[in-house]
Amino acid sequence: MSERPIAYVMEQTLGSITHYLNLRGEEAAAEDPKPLWIPIQHRESRVPWTLTASWLTRQALGTVLNDIDGIFMHTTTLAPLSLDYFRKKPTVLSTDGTPLNKRDMRRAYGLRDQGRLGERAKRAMYRQVFQSAAGLVAWSHWTKQSFVEDYGCREEDVAIIAPGINLEDFSIGDRNHELPRILFVGGDFERKGGDLLLDVFRKRLRGRAELILVTRGAVVSEPGVVVHHNVHANSRALHELYRSSDIFALPTRADCFSLVCMEAQAAGLPTISTRIGGIPDVIEEGRTGHLLKAGDAAGLGDALEALVLDSTQRLTMSANSRAAAVRRFDSHANAQRLFEFVRSRC
Repeated sequence: MSERPIAYVMEQTLGSITHYLNLRGEEAAAEDPKPLWIPIQHRESRVPWTLTASWLTRQALGTVLNDIDGIFMHTTTLAPLSLDYFRKKPTVLSTDGTPLNKRDMRRAYGLRDQGRLGERAKRAMYRQVFQSAAGLVAWSHWTKQSFVEDYGCREEDVAIIAPGINLEDFSIGDRNHELPRILFVGGDFERKGGDLLLDVFRKRLRGRAELILVTRGAVVSEPGVVVHHNVHANSRALHELYRSSDIFALPTRADCFSLVCMEAQAAGLPTISTRIGGIPDVIEEGRTGHLLKAGDAAGLGDALEALVLDSTQRLTMSANSRAAAVRRFDSHANAQRLFEFVRSRC
């Protein structure tokens, strides 16, 4: 057994923060010596985050390179300026989606479209980065397919390992209330489809259900709608909202994966979302929830209405969702798989 640790370099943005915290909570599953954690904090700057993050990563790794056996990076945004380090230390890269996966989502994330030459240069750069890695971790089949088909990586070098959920934090609570409660959790209200959900609720479900919105978006409570602006990821308040709700809806317009859909299933909630990115890996159509086309207001209304009116279907999907989460998204098991894969490559 080596006496030197593997450095786990973790980007601190969006769902990657939750992934980092969950992995740290499972550190005991890693072999000794335990991981050396290097969180890369997000900084607001006029410089593109890809460049800033990659430079911060290079600086951080430069101070420990002689004291580690290998490197794990989540996400691949951190990697481009450390390519020479890959030749010195075996490196495993992890992501919820490749740059080409995200190409058609750039506008939804507030990014400008890239020109053809810029896209070609970026693709060539990441092809070199990905093919220089000792291994790759994809959160979904969608991401693995891009590694292989878009960047020429070998299938055997890509492990599909979804981020885990601490199942002990999620449970089915008291759902004995007058009207079924529909829960939405999404900081970016419009990108996550919160505006569409609110419109569908107003037109079809007000008076027959309650809508709970957890968001940073500029939306306020109204009859039948309760808005929470200060409920944070992994908080007791959020866990309680999952436990006390009946249905989870995230009609997102752009996402690579969805930790909140996994959390909803861990809490035994029928889950409605869109057939985007890696989300089809999370929801089993007709069994744990429903997958819709992005922007499908009629389909969203139909799926919600059916669940609101049929308590038996809700209970069946609830049991299926919890069982699926236990089987596929347990943080103990998935962290163990991740640590073992990284150690096998480093």
